[in-house]
Amino acid sequence: IRCVARDRHPKKDIEKALQFAESEGWTVVPRTRAGHAWGRMHCPTKEDSVWIWSTPKNEGDHANDLRRAVGRCGHC
Repeated sequence: IRCVARDRHPKKDIEKALQFAESEGWTVVPRTRAGHAWGRMHCPTKEDSVWIWSTPKNEGDHANDLRRAVGRCGHC
């Protein structure tokens, strides 16, 4: 089976948060349509999901929010 790597997020801190989420079993799904959302990440049970913004007002705060969402997930 061949794995295809997902697109990287252009913001370094957010990309690191996405890699952390993936290491915890979350799935990161980039969007194919244009817009403010870069994609969405889903917990392993698909019960929780979080939007990933393309150009957040504060890159570090958004990255921390993504990490917090992973930590709050009671399904993992």
